[in-house]
Amino acid sequence: MKQVQKGFTLIELMIVVAIIGILAAVALPAYQDYTTRAKISECVTAIAACKTSVTEYYSSQGSFPADADAAGCSSNETQYCGEPSVEDGEVTVQVKTAAGVDQACDLVLTPNEDANNSFIESWSGSTACDTKYVPANFRS
Repeated sequence: MKQVQKGFTLIELMIVVAIIGILAAVALPAYQDYTTRAKISECVTAIAACKTSVTEYYSSQGSFPADADAAGCSSNETQYCGEPSVEDGEVTVQVKTAAGVDQACDLVLTPNEDANNSFIESWSGSTACDTKYVPANFRS
């Protein structure tokens, strides 16, 4: 009489455990990078709001605001981001280490005026943060 196998052999179980271990080893670092990017996106949102305020000030006054208060930027500091600062139209937000970066770094948006200095033509982004965590407009 033929005996029917019930359950799995030890080797089959070890292979499944090994495959799960390999998948976890690959997925965990990717997940950590994803969470860091999500936290930094909070800082990008803060700098974008301040960018809008600076643009509105420049459009109405014809010059750049002296500081973040004059521009009307929010002075809220969050768990992951420092409060925005403005100097000669350049908007800066500090990314704190709580966001998952190795050391605190800044996101900077610099306005580019047209040839006649009559309006802001575009914005240039730069950062000292690791480029794998920031949006494309902050990568050099």
